[in-house]
Amino acid sequence: MLTKSQRIITNSDSKMHLINPENVQLLERFKIDMAIRELAPLTQERYVQDLKGWFVFILEHQKNRSVIDLIDDDITEYLFWCKSFGNNANRMKLRISVVSAFYKFLRKKKLLTGNPTEFIEPPKRVIPITVQTYLTSEQVALMREKLVECHNTQLRLYATLSLSTMARVSAIASLKWNQIDMNDCVITGVPEKEGKIVDIYFNDEVKQLLLTLKSERSEQGIDDKGWLWYTGKCTEERHVCKNTLWEWCKKIGKMIGVESLHPHDFRHSGATLLRNAGMTLEDISILLNHESTDTTQKFYVKSDKARINDIKSRLNY
Repeated sequence: MLTKSQRIITNSDSKMHLINPENVQLLERFKIDMAIRELAPLTQERYVQDLKGWFVFILEHQKNRSVIDLIDDDITEYLFWCKSFGNNANRMKLRISVVSAFYKFLRKKKLLTGNPTEFIEPPKRVIPITVQTYLTSEQVALMREKLVECHNTQLRLYATLSLSTMARVSAIASLKWNQIDMNDCVITGVPEKEGKIVDIYFNDEVKQLLLTLKSERSEQGIDDKGWLWYTGKCTEERHVCKNTLWEWCKKIGKMIGVESLHPHDFRHSGATLLRNAGMTLEDISILLNHESTDTTQKFYVKSDKARINDIKSRLNY
């Protein structure tokens, strides 16, 4: 079982005025570089916060030196400190990648000739075992019933839209109201895997929930910043994070007794339910935005063995 990484709190924002000015200046240049390369806003924020935390460590443990003057032993000391405070292998690997990316930027700007992270070996990544769940039509019916009872339109819409569109969690997280065409039940301009921009389709049930949610937000005076999903942490630039959608999914799973339920299960379940209802593999593949039906058949559609066996029995073979 994967152990959750401990969060290290450095109060970096309150100490930025104490940080070596050269490090602060380099960070500002790095932020500009990330923006020009159009990294996702949440990725940029994560990099900045990790680098600020590192700068605080340098302030408190390494005489507030410039990052340009550090050597690999200095970086290793920082990483060991993070590990000592409970960062797991996945979190450590992320910290190394952030520092390494920062040094690659400095090399690109010809501010140094080497990268002190070059020979630092990342820990072996600890990958949790994910149980793939294919919801049955009975479980989906139960989910609808439980979601009505909880009186949370946003949560109900999240589950229903995820199942109907079969879109990936990263695409679901970043949806905006201005992408939604209520007349044709389609959401346009959705960023998908490998930089593709696709359209995703929803059913009438989703349409009604969209209209209900929009009405509720208007009545309650909620400014959702244009995002379909809204929490108090959302801003003009920042949509709901994928971790929030995982938490929503976990809550839904508990409602129906499927503790292992995770966001991608809606994609697999939707595809399987459509297939069992008679839709062709080719059409399902198009809806999933797959290059071929091979991927759809191998990973996204679970055979209804009971149905197949019933057909076989009626054929008397």
